[in-house]
Amino acid sequence: MTEILINTPSRYSNNNLSTVIIFIISILFALIVGSGFYGYGNDFYSSYYKANLDWGGIFDRLGFILATASINGVHLGVQIVTFILTISAGFLIREHIKFKESYSLVFFILLYVTAIHTWPIIMSTSNAMRQGLSMSFIFLAFVAGSRKKILWLGVFSILATLTHNSGIVLSSVVIFSYIVKNLLDNYSPTSKKFLNLIIGIFLLIMSFFAIKIAGLNEVGRPSKIIGGDFRGAFVFIGTLYIILSFFYKSILSNTFNLSLYYFSFVAPSLLLNELNWEYERLGMMMLIPYILSYGILLKRFSYQIYLILVFLLLLFLTIATGMFASLK
Repeated sequence: MTEILINTPSRYSNNNLSTVIIFIISILFALIVGSGFYGYGNDFYSSYYKANLDWGGIFDRLGFILATASINGVHLGVQIVTFILTISAGFLIREHIKFKESYSLVFFILLYVTAIHTWPIIMSTSNAMRQGLSMSFIFLAFVAGSRKKILWLGVFSILATLTHNSGIVLSSVVIFSYIVKNLLDNYSPTSKKFLNLIIGIFLLIMSFFAIKIAGLNEVGRPSKIIGGDFRGAFVFIGTLYIILSFFYKSILSNTFNLSLYYFSFVAPSLLLNELNWEYERLGMMMLIPYILSYGILLKRFSYQIYLILVFLLLLFLTIATGMFASLK
């Protein structure tokens, strides 16, 4: 994902207006979700309803602080998390629409409003809140990386690691991908395919044994699936992404796509260690980036139709699987 080189006055105008729209929608959605209009997730009633929790270690304490932030007895955690989730999703989606030169404000708003009501966002507003925060900062790291803002890439990656343990994995993949992409820039497309495949397999093996050595599966048996079982779907998405890299050189040509490519190798190491729900949660966090990245492979008109249909399908599945119904 690279920046659009053609900058017309109308493009600047759309960019500035969309920024205002992202902020307005983020504020409104945060207030609506925080009011309890949709209800709250089980995790909220379990712990996040408490005020100003200072739980956790270095890699998730900030997540608890933000998710349970309260001022004078007024709980603001849900509003804060929802705002960060919504604004990060808006900037990430806009970045991709700009990249494909499909930058219609109406198209963007339709896509944006639909996306924030799908599983990865809505279920992170008051349920998987710390993971949602980590996911949001990874989204912003993606945007910073696409604009070659190295300082902000580092800042958002650090914030991702400080809000939830999953951020350690994701930020490591993002930073590693940025380094590898620049190291392999001058290699031919064929060499890139071969080298990245070798690196990906190496990452899978190393991740598998790192999890074993670290003893992350403490109970020694498969972790319980939470809700529906989406492992097969995520394995398919990741495996197909790797396969497509042999046919579409764009998958290995930028940091965003390369991050998803390496993630497709790293994530299954959790599954191989029987860390089932952990694998699903990571899959949830990268679902929207996967959807956007697959769209890059299509032509402009097909890309627009694809995104609308896929996000509407994801919204339908979010409703049909009872995720909205689980909010009380």
